[in-house]
Amino acid sequence: MDTFIIKGPAYTAGKVQQAAVRIERGTIVAVSTSDDVGKDARVITLGPRQMLLPAAIDTLAAMRDWAEAPRDTVEAVTKGALAGGITVVCDQPNTVPRINTPELIRQRAQFVAERSYTDFGISAHPPVEPHRIEEYRDAGAFSVSLFMWDLRPWNFPRDTDDSAASFRRYAQLGLKGLVFPEELALRETPLEEQGETYALEALLRRLDPEWEVRVFATLPDSVERMLAARTRLPRLLVQVATHALFMSREEGFRRIGIAASHSPPLRPAAEVEKLRRYAEERRVDIVTSHHSPHRMPDKYSTEAIPGEFTPKRGYSAIDFAYPLCLTKLGIEHACRMFCENPARHLGLQKGLIAPGYEADLAVVEQSTDVAENNIHQSGAITPGVWRVDPATFQSLGKVTPFTGERLKYRVLKTFVRGAEAYDADTATFRRVAVRRIP
Repeated sequence: MDTFIIKGPAYTAGKVQQAAVRIERGTIVAVSTSDDVGKDARVITLGPRQMLLPAAIDTLAAMRDWAEAPRDTVEAVTKGALAGGITVVCDQPNTVPRINTPELIRQRAQFVAERSYTDFGISAHPPVEPHRIEEYRDAGAFSVSLFMWDLRPWNFPRDTDDSAASFRRYAQLGLKGLVFPEELALRETPLEEQGETYALEALLRRLDPEWEVRVFATLPDSVERMLAARTRLPRLLVQVATHALFMSREEGFRRIGIAASHSPPLRPAAEVEKLRRYAEERRVDIVTSHHSPHRMPDKYSTEAIPGEFTPKRGYSAIDFAYPLCLTKLGIEHACRMFCENPARHLGLQKGLIAPGYEADLAVVEQSTDVAENNIHQSGAITPGVWRVDPATFQSLGKVTPFTGERLKYRVLKTFVRGAEAYDADTATFRRVAVRRIP
């Protein structure tokens, strides 16, 4: 990797300002608001409406593959990540087969390493044989993920509940955690809307104070409960998906009908707006794409399939999640929750444009903010206007309620440790050496 300098507006030291960023051997070695970073290097000068941002870190994305390759693949998802300014993708273990043995962890880690275009993390379900949790770190997992079927029910007898002991052991072994607080028994029932509340109440009393764990929230009340619990649980992190922040149930079903089905479900507009406000008030720690791609027939079919919920629940998101957050929340909040905080949680020297940090960077271009013209009157599509367009996705799933959503930013280039891995103008990807989260 060579030495080079990127000059132009950059988000550094908490604001966008003119800067010169010097990169050597994949690391940022100097950031100056003048030209005082040396002149013995190649210089990339940003153009009009362009700026330099830290690349994002996605703490949860279903890369699919294996038996679900028609829905998405490691290569497609990580290319979509690069096109969306993301350089780290944490895999979802809910594959087929589910990752719940040390052997499958090793197999998955090797499989992803051979195909990924970004750095990556391997998570796993709790092991089929509980004592084998001791082998998870050596096998390559950085985290344990608990879905609703991995959790004891909210009303499980407390005198036989072993959850707290399991969580304590995860913490002792240095495994991070991710929990989806939902109640499996309440799905497809009139109480499904309250599943998160029941499950979260039980989870908070079971969690160990030493376990560093991200817990999904889709309701403002859930955020309030988690923040109140931090006196006892200082390592608890509030994680929210982009659709929970920006898409209401009413709007989602208006836009794409039954395909708006999700688990947890989309929430009413008032709840979504309040959750978004909480993000702006720094009550949310991490934002993730929660990329859950499905084939078009799986999203729109209502024909019963034994043992399956139809239509399938989840949306494609990784290709646009970071630009969407920049658009909806602004640069400061988006970079805090999608770059800086995830990097700190994962123990990565990424997420900031500052000396000593890895040069995982995204060059973005701001839209012109002009009104779109009628193509038949203007004779051309209005330049400088971008919308979420599944036709441009690298990932294979194409269904999202954000289709057509106007974006203020698009990603032009993405760098992984100083190596250019994506260029929008030439629509090219370069597979650089990638690393697994230890």
